[in-house]
Amino acid sequence: MIRHSLPLAALALALAACGEAETAPTDEATSGEQQAPAADRFEGTKLVVNANGVAGASADSAMVLRFGSPRADVEKLAESAWGTAGETSRQEECGAGPMDFVSYGPLQLAFQDDKFSGWFLQTGEGVATSDGIRPGVTIDALKSERQVREIESTLPGEFEYTTGDFGTIRGFSEQGTITGLQAGLSCFFR
Repeated sequence: MIRHSLPLAALALALAACGEAETAPTDEATSGEQQAPAADRFEGTKLVVNANGVAGASADSAMVLRFGSPRADVEKLAESAWGTAGETSRQEECGAGPMDFVSYGPLQLAFQDDKFSGWFLQTGEGVATSDGIRPGVTIDALKSERQVREIESTLPGEFEYTTGDFGTIRGFSEQGTITGLQAGLSCFFR
């Protein structure tokens, strides 16, 4: 557990240095409930995603691999964090062209021309954004600490929010709960 504490503590300090709040909503948060400390947001996290890529949550794999990184490097990081190879798939008819995907638990990594091009996070354990946001959090809790903009789309509940480092992550909500988050290229049909 000590191996995970160093990068998470550094991340919490970086967020604090940017003037970000040190409290976070829990999955069950409502407007009147106590919020969990920022460090608790990363409990059980194996990988951390942000608006520009992915990083490991342990001290020996905390380097961020940005979009455009070689597929082999990104898969090596994910396999190291997850302890197993991911499930692969391919979609020939994406708006940006054919894309390959590799899934690790709730996280799907997207690749185009053997370069890391995006990620999609669904409900599940082991992955959080660099802000500590995960599917399962209420959209109201996210709105209480981040700028959220609803998007008119054929996909229900689509929104985007500004991250602590001023990036943009898109997401989906259903009945007030975040069901998915996404950054980079995607293969959603709108």
